[in-house]
Amino acid sequence: MNETLIQIVIPISLMVVFGVPHGALDGAIIFQRCSALWPRILLLLAYLLLCGVCVLLWIVLPTVCLAVFLGMSMWHFGQSDQSHSGYTVQHILRVVTDGGIWVLLLPFSHQSVVHELFIVLGADGSIIMQIINWLIIPWSLLALVTVVVRILNGDGKAVISTLSFAALSIMTPPLWSLCIYFCAWHSRRHISRILSDLSSPRLGWIMMISLTSITVLMALLAALWLPATTLWTAAVVQVFFIGLFALTVPHMLLIDLYLPWLDSSTHGASGVDRSYPAR
Repeated sequence: MNETLIQIVIPISLMVVFGVPHGALDGAIIFQRCSALWPRILLLLAYLLLCGVCVLLWIVLPTVCLAVFLGMSMWHFGQSDQSHSGYTVQHILRVVTDGGIWVLLLPFSHQSVVHELFIVLGADGSIIMQIINWLIIPWSLLALVTVVVRILNGDGKAVISTLSFAALSIMTPPLWSLCIYFCAWHSRRHISRILSDLSSPRLGWIMMISLTSITVLMALLAALWLPATTLWTAAVVQVFFIGLFALTVPHMLLIDLYLPWLDSSTHGASGVDRSYPAR
C-alpha cells in the first residue's frame, strides 16, 4: 500500500497539480489569437470534441492509441526543448534525441514496471515493449551523434541537460523521473513562456486554474464509470494517462502545428490576432 502510494499515486498527483495546468493555458491562447467570438467558440468546441474522440478511440484501440501517444509525446517533448523550430535535419535529430529519453530510454530502463503500466492501460504491453526494444539501439546511436555534434558546436547547456535527463530516466523510478521532467521542466517552461507572451497574464492564470479544476472534476467523474472491480491504483493510472492522451492530442495540434502554421500564413482569417508567438 505504502509502496504503491509512493511510486504511483504521489507522482501522478503531482503531475496533475503542477503539470496538467500548462495545457489549460491553451484556452488563453485561443482567446488571444482569435479576437472574434465565433472563431473562439468554434476552436474551443473543436478542441473539446477532439478530447472526447481520443477517449473513445483509446477504449476501442488501446494499443494503437498508446503507440500514437508515445510517438506524439516524443515529438512534443523534444520540440518544446528546442530554442527554435526550423525543420532542418539537425533540428529533427535533436527533437528525436531529447524526446526519446522519455519515450524510449525510460521504458527500456524500467521494463517490468512500465510493462505493467501498459497492461493496466488496456494495451498489449508486450507489443509496445518489443517496438521500444527494436528502436532503442538506433536511437542510442542517434543520441550519441547528436551529443557529439552539440559538443563540437559548443552547445554545452544542451549536452548537460540531455545527459542529466538521461541519467534521471535511468536511475529514478519511472513515474518519478517523468514527474520531475514534466512538472519542473516541461510544464514550468511552457507556463513561463506563455504567460510572458500573453497580453493579459491574468487571463492566463484564470484559465489555468479554472480549466485545471474542471479537468480534475471530470477525471473524478470518469473514475465512477470504471468497473467496480477495478483497483483504485489502476483507476488512478487509467484516468490520468488516458486523460493525458486526450488532452495531449489537441494541445500538440494547437501548439506544434496550428499556431506555427498560423504564424507562417501571410493572409489569415479575419479576427485573428498574430501578436502571440507560437513558441
